Amino acid sequence: MVTGAEQWHPHGVVTVIGDAVIDHIYRTDTMPSEGSEASGTFEAQVGGKGLNRAVAAARLGLRVRLVTVIGDDDSGRRIIEYLRRENVDTGLVKVVPGTTPVAVVMVDRNGAGAFIGRVDGAKLGIADLRGEQVRAAIVSSDAVLLTFELPTEVINEALSMIRATPQRPRLVVHPAPPVENFQDLERHFEPIDYLNGSSWELGELAGDSDSVGGEHFATTIAPALLARGAYCVCEVEGLACRVRSGTRQLDIPARPEAVSETSPAASAAFDAALAYRLVRTGQPANRADFEWATAAMAATRTTSPLADGMPTMHEIDRIVAPAR
Repeated sequence: MVTGAEQWHPHGVVTVIGDAVIDHIYRTDTMPSEGSEASGTFEAQVGGKGLNRAVAAARLGLRVRLVTVIGDDDSGRRIIEYLRRENVDTGLVKVVPGTTPVAVVMVDRNGAGAFIGRVDGAKLGIADLRGEQVRAAIVSSDAVLLTFELPTEVINEALSMIRATPQRPRLVVHPAPPVENFQDLERHFEPIDYLNGSSWELGELAGDSDSVGGEHFATTIAPALLARGAYCVCEVEGLACRVRSGTRQLDIPARPEAVSETSPAASAAFDAALAYRLVRTGQPANRADFEWATAAMAATRTTSPLADGMPTMHEIDRIVAPAR
């Protein structure tokens, strides 16, 4: 159980629900096209959209719990050790017989990434979410970060649980990788406070993959997702963000301090930074909050493991301060 003493934290409590994997990272000068070759280097490092967000939030001083499943192998033990070094609570990391999932990440010299999702390995199940400890963690959280690496039925269960929580935590959702049957999620959109993803990810979730890029976000994608119940939709792309809600329309450009045009760690840094601001203010996000989260993307560093590239609060503040 999560006790009252454990619940308190000076900067707030965040629960992350998502994958922890071993990333096979390939670095190359240029992404190879069909029939071509490119030279590069290889590393195997801890990663996963859930793990990256948990580490990003912990680096901002939040108390963070990660709900995930790993195997009882060397990779799983490596993940546990890494999370503990980063001050992420591992009490809700379930260890099961079998192998820890693997994912593939390709990164070019500009920091742009291409991904192959998880390959086999342990998976979070509905029964894992229904446990007393996970329920207590969600109820006692100031914010929950959820990614779509999980089976659709598990995503639905998480959304349903949060919806049923009397004093709901803020819910930040990253809809990647896209779910096959997005229609199954429609009735559960209502508890989503912030739906953050790339134009392609949001377009897939809206059920209109052809409406990607340009003004499609403002005219087609965001209205469709808002109509399904999401409070706010954020297109996070190229270290910039565009925000649409029933009352807010913001276009926040990439920070000039960014060292590259993109970063594979950027979306995780954005989600964690936005959650931090939501927890600290206790209010819906305003322009300053989105600007701070955008600065967090500029502060990420392209490194391995990707979680190592997550910025601290002071690194983000140094970028934001000159503008203020």
